[in-house]
Amino acid sequence: MLNRTNYEKACIHSRKKGLALPRKPRGKPVNRPRLQFDYDKIAPVPATEPPTPTSDAARNHTPNPYINSALVHEQILAVRAKATNLNKETLKIDHGQDSSLYPESFPHFVRGRDSARTYITSLFTSQIAIYDGAMGTMIQNYSKRNRLEEEEYRGDRFLDWSCNVKGNNDMLSISQPQIIQDIYRQYLEVGGSNMIGTNTFSSTTIAMADYDMQAYAYELNYQGARLAREVCDEVTAKDPSKPRFVVGAIGPTNRTGSISPSVEDPAARNVTFDELVETYFEQIVGLVDGGSDILM
Repeated sequence: MLNRTNYEKACIHSRKKGLALPRKPRGKPVNRPRLQFDYDKIAPVPATEPPTPTSDAARNHTPNPYINSALVHEQILAVRAKATNLNKETLKIDHGQDSSLYPESFPHFVRGRDSARTYITSLFTSQIAIYDGAMGTMIQNYSKRNRLEEEEYRGDRFLDWSCNVKGNNDMLSISQPQIIQDIYRQYLEVGGSNMIGTNTFSSTTIAMADYDMQAYAYELNYQGARLAREVCDEVTAKDPSKPRFVVGAIGPTNRTGSISPSVEDPAARNVTFDELVETYFEQIVGLVDGGSDILM
């Protein structure tokens, strides 16, 4: 016969009497020493900069020359060849600056002369840096004060487009560039941002398929970065002691390579890994050609 604990006996007694069951007794927590691993024996080293990629250029803090015309890999040339820019034969894709434009010491920065990684590290370790560039909310705020309907989204370039495009904020970099530049300028002059994100969060061939604008992926990214580059240089010229950087914004696509779109077929995918690589590669080429300092 099993020996019942005092708690079990008290529960049986309570049931017979129709009383509430007693509270279950709880033991005192036992404090045990933390398990030690090999990495616990490694002395901590203060971080002096963000983790560097494995390339020699990154580890040696080699300045980016910003001479993108020298990048002639066949895949890069293929992306540029199918660009939809109206003046694609004369696009400005080199963004280096005269090495004597500004003084050679922090906080000044000259593209092609100074290392962006070194500068950003000095910036982050010496003051509070501001990054901003949420385009969707600013475009919505603009539409509350100004007309921004289907006609404005289309502009002159897409006047006869085959489907509705209202809500495609990224295309405003082409159809309404002055709106996007004004938003960039507000982030820099009013918000005091050191870095601004480009209006390219959804500028991939996959995401643009919703508007039948896959072919415009390179141009959307180039224009989004170019407009930001122009405004950043304009604002920096007013105060060279506070350089402004263009951060190429790369967002997720509206398809996922890790989850099935069908509950009946867990292995199904509506996009492959190679397709994602291809669409992001095209986006990055456009962002870099447009003058981005950083990709995020």
